[in-house]
Amino acid sequence: MHSHELRRLAGAFVISLGVVSSAWAQQQDDDVVARVGGDPITFADLEEAWQRNDASSRLRMLQDLYETRRRALDIIVGERLIAREAKMRSMTRDALLESELPSRSLPVTDEQIALVYQRNQAQFGDRTLEQMSPEIRMFLERQRPMQALHAYMNELRREAVDDVVVTLEPPRQAIEVLAEDPVRGPETAPIEIVEFSDFDCPYCQRATNTIARILDEYGDQIRFVYKDYPLPSHPNAFKAAEAGNCANDQGEFWPFHDRLFESQGALDVASLKTYASELGLEAEAFTACLDSG
Repeated sequence: MHSHELRRLAGAFVISLGVVSSAWAQQQDDDVVARVGGDPITFADLEEAWQRNDASSRLRMLQDLYETRRRALDIIVGERLIAREAKMRSMTRDALLESELPSRSLPVTDEQIALVYQRNQAQFGDRTLEQMSPEIRMFLERQRPMQALHAYMNELRREAVDDVVVTLEPPRQAIEVLAEDPVRGPETAPIEIVEFSDFDCPYCQRATNTIARILDEYGDQIRFVYKDYPLPSHPNAFKAAEAGNCANDQGEFWPFHDRLFESQGALDVASLKTYASELGLEAEAFTACLDSG
């Protein structure tokens, strides 16, 4: 890789960081963002209203901002490690990269070209793999220098694992846990997981295995809170959620929870009552609760 190419690559990083840095400026809570008849609306008022009216979009924005900052931070860390390595080896930065990057810039293979073609075939219309191969190869080859630089940065970071400490915090969403919410784990646990779930949701069913492994592995370090989030597209979701609440009234939510996810194909009312009976719940109270809606 020639020196002018290295400088262009470094310039790309600088441009990226410059674009990101403008998003890093954040207004203070007491900054006035608008006035109505002379009465101020502060940045804190805006954030509170956004959180109250559309918490999910606010969290997505904060997560996107965090991920952008984290990518920029990773670049800064990588550049610092490269500078340190160059100094330790009594080399310039460009000389170090000239030495280290070529072996990490792997050639483009026919298999990789075919894979890109398969994944994007709809965009290529009636053009064949043979017709698209030169263009795809050129696209992949243009990516190689940046990929090699990232690979080298990652290697340096692994070697300096004890020297790199990242304290940039991801966004956290405070979720109110109600007294009636089913909970596993101690209130003093350092980590709290709140799951919004639907007994009639196949993806939620798959998640139960992951949650079970986490709880088994980390034990009292985790507090797990379950909240109902039945979707209108799932015909049995709302009644199953009601049944879970009825089981919770008798202190048997978790056995009932496990049974419903195990029996997701049969969540009609009659089946819900059968599961309650099989698990030893007080049948009359459960039926009255479920039938009351």
